[in-house]
Amino acid sequence: MIPHHVIDGDGPPVVLLNSLGTTLDMWRPQVTALSAAFLLVRLDFRGHGGTPAAAGALTVGDLARDVVELLDHLAVPSAHIAGASLGGAVAMRIAHDHPGRVERLALVSTAARIGTPESWRERAETVRADGGAGISEAAMGRWFSPAFHADQPGTVAAFRERFDATDAEGYAACCEALSRFDMRGELTEIHCPAVVIAGTGDEVTTVADAAYLDERIPNARMVLAEGAKHLLTVERADWANRILLDFFTTDDSQARA
Repeated sequence: MIPHHVIDGDGPPVVLLNSLGTTLDMWRPQVTALSAAFLLVRLDFRGHGGTPAAAGALTVGDLARDVVELLDHLAVPSAHIAGASLGGAVAMRIAHDHPGRVERLALVSTAARIGTPESWRERAETVRADGGAGISEAAMGRWFSPAFHADQPGTVAAFRERFDATDAEGYAACCEALSRFDMRGELTEIHCPAVVIAGTGDEVTTVADAAYLDERIPNARMVLAEGAKHLLTVERADWANRILLDFFTTDDSQARA
């Protein structure tokens, strides 16, 4: 499936992959900074935003293949990829299964296994029964710090509105995909340069989760945003933009010299 997508800018391609329950709009704080130097590709996962849900069981590998199919459609042989949370899981799957398609890998607020299979299956059941609105307030509490809630209530409200509008079956299918996702035994086989970005206040994917990625992906380094919660690319946008720009503009030939 070729997902709904938006392209900004020109230059070396960068693909941005979203967190669960968000749309490509989650990367708006990055568009101006990154599109000045890169061809920026944003997309919606199945059942989110402008991409319809698909029938049947879904895996993170399916979402990864959707991204590769989009790269083929755009005639992009390889790209830098940044993924947040679920998007980070998809990004790791692409880097492992399709290594020639990934130049550099930015893993934001993610883990080799996110949560537990049981918790994801329970959430899928809840959303199928009651929709996403019943869990969106708790999600906003995990995504943003109390200070950000106080300072940027409009931004939080916009994210909650998009969360509530997410197709219930599409969201549940992605929950079930995460319940089956576990790359702990495959990280050493990811060989592209990687940066692992985490917030010290994140209770969804913790600093320990980030350190695990940093330790096991051979060519990785870790950077931390003090006090930031799960959607740090929104809460600490300027900081995240500097990290991503620095990482994606690094000359690997000079770095190895």
